[in-house]
Amino acid sequence: MKECSRHARFVTVLAVTLLIGACNPKRAIMEVAVGDMEKYFGAEEYDGSELVKLTDRVYTYRWTWYRSIVIDTDEGLVITDPFNAEAAAALVRHLKEAGLTKPVHTLFYSHYHLDHTEGGAALEPQRVLAHRGCPSYWADVDASRVLPPTRLIEGDQVLTIGGVRIHLLYLGRTHTDTLYAVYLPDERLLWTADFALVRTILPIGGPDYYFPGAIKAMERLAALDFDVFVPSHFGYGKKQDLVDYVGFFKDLEDASRRSMEKFGREVPRSRETLQDSFDFYYDELEGRYGDWHGFDENVLFVIVRATTGARLGY
Repeated sequence: MKECSRHARFVTVLAVTLLIGACNPKRAIMEVAVGDMEKYFGAEEYDGSELVKLTDRVYTYRWTWYRSIVIDTDEGLVITDPFNAEAAAALVRHLKEAGLTKPVHTLFYSHYHLDHTEGGAALEPQRVLAHRGCPSYWADVDASRVLPPTRLIEGDQVLTIGGVRIHLLYLGRTHTDTLYAVYLPDERLLWTADFALVRTILPIGGPDYYFPGAIKAMERLAALDFDVFVPSHFGYGKKQDLVDYVGFFKDLEDASRRSMEKFGREVPRSRETLQDSFDFYYDELEGRYGDWHGFDENVLFVIVRATTGARLGY
């Protein structure tokens, strides 16, 4: 069954591409690039938005497939990543409906990426925290919708706000060099942004990850003492889900190493070698991760990303 599945996946993509391409090359390119991504990003459980209580002090807010946390402290709310104006406005409504009427004491940007940092003005925070390197990135793009930080930080930080200890853990060179995780030891909860996921394959293979740094950072976080794991995308889960993601990255790393030993370090030039290389990777991953959300939609991207990273050193 596995042999048939992986071969069919490869051949189907190739056949559909050739068929569509004969009529419309632009559609063929989109079919290869996008494929079934609508099913990945647009699953029914990720429609709309919701606010869910996780612990006595922590809520998770989901807007489509984005997810943040809201910490209810005695001095006000602490919120991670507003995402955009629409998401932030919906969060304001959810907070009112839940009776969370305290002002926003602190808005924290996990990293500089615009899809996580726009729209914060709707939350009217008293202060905004971000890594010291964020403004240099925003200076190069249209960051007009980003509420500027009132305080810049670097390295690990420990905050105590309204009786809640909040550890901001700097993750180094990973997804960016401005990335933080939020660890709440008393709530036994960890939130990460654009990092590990819960039984979900990385979208489009994680093209902007530095894999060596990501593995080190994941191992660091997996050693912490917590129960609830909340990623910034898709569903939330338990500590074991983060541990499993460390295993996923290590399996990718190991498969890349053995693939180069088997097929060489050069990029495959023949269709036969490309097929053999794909089969090798697929067999390595499908048995462990084939039932994860987005496996079929993203397995080709993951293989290309892992192979490229192994050959180039990132």
